[in-house]
Amino acid sequence: MEFDGSHARHGTVHAMRESSGRSIGFVLLCGIAVLAVGYVLFGPRPTSDIPGDRIVLNYWEKWTGTEAAAMQQVVDAFNASQDRIHVNYLTMSSIDEKAMLSIAGGAPPDVLGLWSFNLPFYAQSDAILPLELPGIDAASYAPAVRPLVFDGDRQLAGVNTCSSVAVYVNLSHLDRAGLDYRNGGPPRTLEQFDAMIPHLSVVGSDGVEQAGFLHMDPGWWHWCWPGYFGGRLYDLETDTATIDSPENIAAFTWFQNGQRRYGRDALRRFQSAPTDNPSPYRNFLTGRLSMTIQGPWLARVIAESAPELQWEAWPLPGPAGSPDEPTGPIECDVLVVPRGAPHPAEAMEFIAFTQRQDMVELVSSLHAKPSPLMQVSPDFYFNHPNSSIAAHEAILHSPNGFGTPPVATWPELNASLTAGVDRIWNGDEDVATVLGEVQAEVESQLERARIRRERRGQRRFGVRP
Repeated sequence: MEFDGSHARHGTVHAMRESSGRSIGFVLLCGIAVLAVGYVLFGPRPTSDIPGDRIVLNYWEKWTGTEAAAMQQVVDAFNASQDRIHVNYLTMSSIDEKAMLSIAGGAPPDVLGLWSFNLPFYAQSDAILPLELPGIDAASYAPAVRPLVFDGDRQLAGVNTCSSVAVYVNLSHLDRAGLDYRNGGPPRTLEQFDAMIPHLSVVGSDGVEQAGFLHMDPGWWHWCWPGYFGGRLYDLETDTATIDSPENIAAFTWFQNGQRRYGRDALRRFQSAPTDNPSPYRNFLTGRLSMTIQGPWLARVIAESAPELQWEAWPLPGPAGSPDEPTGPIECDVLVVPRGAPHPAEAMEFIAFTQRQDMVELVSSLHAKPSPLMQVSPDFYFNHPNSSIAAHEAILHSPNGFGTPPVATWPELNASLTAGVDRIWNGDEDVATVLGEVQAEVESQLERARIRRERRGQRRFGVRP
């Protein structure tokens, strides 16, 4: 929290707050500087088995396990494709924090693997370099992907993988409920989707035994609901919050009705029921939940943990969009070159290699995700581990696909929205009132951000000189 002294009654209190604020700020800056220097001295180091005549690029990535192994194949392919550059691939947790420390300390890696929602902050802070990738421009990517990695005509990042969110459906539950999806196809409207839920719900004397659909299971994309109603959380052109717009109120009213369908206490008992499966996907995998919103990686989870499950994935219909132009949230894993990178030209050469169609399709397939590119080979679909990949791809190519708000203060906005969404879901508060309070919080955040930008001489993300 920032104190500006506007509520102080006496000059001495105002002065104490200013002095205290300067002291705290100085201590924080010193602490960050110490951490940055420490990270430069003791951070990740390259392996020793590297040909001595090659330029070594250090590439930091956030993935682990099978996802990290998939990208290792791309790194190996690049290293084998030429004899000038060797990419040293390092995976780690908390990469966004470590990245900023390394940049502040003057010793960043050559390539960073981040998330698309990081880009507005990094770009506004001038912490990454615009990319110059021969043969690659905005038209290389699916329409909904382009605004996530471009700032106007500047490419900020290459796309590692991209995910959209769809509804995963237990087909056995639909058959048992007598819902004829085979002839009629997926629901085309939100009303049709909502009408399915009671048929898929089983409520006994002890409470909810099977839920048709729960907006908060898993609860990872609480920010997405306005998009289905044609709403948004932030207006880039005017730098204003739009949290309490009529579209957003309608979206979160629908969201709240999802809780009221079963009752708050009944859902708490349902979600807290003991289980042998600690997975965040457990309710869907074990048949306690008939429909859930998830990313394309769920296909891989099902194959590993519940191979007997019969399922399909459909775009969730909403008032905005249509079956031909579906709506849905999108997130990308991205590659950037941090400012101060030792070898920026070679780093961009590596990123350009990762954007080749064969490399993109390799990683996307191993992650069970759609390709973020406009051009996709027939073999990609034929060999893909997600049999419903077309549903995810349709969202990437739709004008109604959308990402997180393009604002550098997204973590703050998201925290305020999360608190408001929790009140809407777990309480009986009026949706418009809660969103109005969140709107006021976010407007204050944006004003503080504006003051900081002016003090630092920064240009707001999305505004061209």
